[in-house]
Amino acid sequence: MNIRKLGRLDTLIENQREKGKLQGATIVVEHKGKRVYENHYEPDREDSIYRIFSMTKPITAVAAMILYERGELDLMSKVSDYLPAFADCKVASPEGITRARNPITIKDLLNMTSGIVYSGDFGEAERSMTKIYKEAKTQRKSGILKSNVDVCNKLAEGYLAFEPGCGYRYGHSADIMGGVIEVITGKKYSEFLKKEIFTPLNMEDTGFYIDESKAFRQAVLYRRDKTGRVVRAEDDVRQRMEMENPTSLPWFEKGGDGLYSTANDYAHFAQMLLNKGSYHGKELIGKKTFDYMTSPQLTAQQFDAFDLESCIGYNYGNYFRILTDPSLATSNGSIGEYGWDGMAGTYFFVDPTEELIVIYMQQIEGGCDYSFIRGIRQIVYGAI
Repeated sequence: MNIRKLGRLDTLIENQREKGKLQGATIVVEHKGKRVYENHYEPDREDSIYRIFSMTKPITAVAAMILYERGELDLMSKVSDYLPAFADCKVASPEGITRARNPITIKDLLNMTSGIVYSGDFGEAERSMTKIYKEAKTQRKSGILKSNVDVCNKLAEGYLAFEPGCGYRYGHSADIMGGVIEVITGKKYSEFLKKEIFTPLNMEDTGFYIDESKAFRQAVLYRRDKTGRVVRAEDDVRQRMEMENPTSLPWFEKGGDGLYSTANDYAHFAQMLLNKGSYHGKELIGKKTFDYMTSPQLTAQQFDAFDLESCIGYNYGNYFRILTDPSLATSNGSIGEYGWDGMAGTYFFVDPTEELIVIYMQQIEGGCDYSFIRGIRQIVYGAI
């Protein structure tokens, strides 16, 4: 690794800061087991705690694979075997609202092929989920819904965007997966993650809320103004992003976007991935299970709907994007590189061919500037 070339990362990020497109951030690069680059940009610091949003999903994938490897989770089984409300799902289509013909399987949850959507206004399914999600939040806070599992069953009332298994749609599937794990283990999802993943990986600052004693370490949240410059986020932004009470227990422990973490904690998780399931002599999952987890999973029919900006040139499986076509991705990276990103702009990837880990952390409503992210990738790979 050419360390002098990695210095271009600092130039790239400082250029973003000068333009007002970025303020606080952290970047970590590890190559062949050594940390070859690390920088923190004020007001962020080495131990800043970030809401990682969808970078929670790969952690949920590992949690599912732990149970899969123990024979406790059959990926072909129906979600309704664990969460009965999913036995009667409805699909929103141009023909109207109809009962789903196919059951949602665990594999569908892991590959986002369930038809379960996020809230929004894109179509009938998203509009129905907006209503159901709002109701779930109210009912959980009032005590009608008493657990994460209750919330998951409530979300089954939202319409599906397509027949399960027949498409791809990014949505609440990983949140539902967390509920399935609770049913199987009999533990709160947070307790299972702490015992099986966070403690073995020494991820002491990772969880569904920030301990009061660490609150001062929370990274500042920003938003973009009309000119594209970042400014400190106000209370309404924090509320929109469900970050208004970071030191309180969340209303719902979401396997899809609920965790807070640090760059160092997440580096431990990435090191385990790079080592095919092991970290400092502790094995979380075996290498064959790991290989399955990070392999492309979408069928041709499902892949047609896989159109996320961050995933051009990639396939998908078990909450990871997997690079399959570097030329389409305009990437100087390696086939088989995998990772994910988060709604506030956190981003990571692991390249097993080059034994490379890159973790980038920021907190901006609206997420990544993917041109900037491509710049980070190009510089890092250019230094090899």
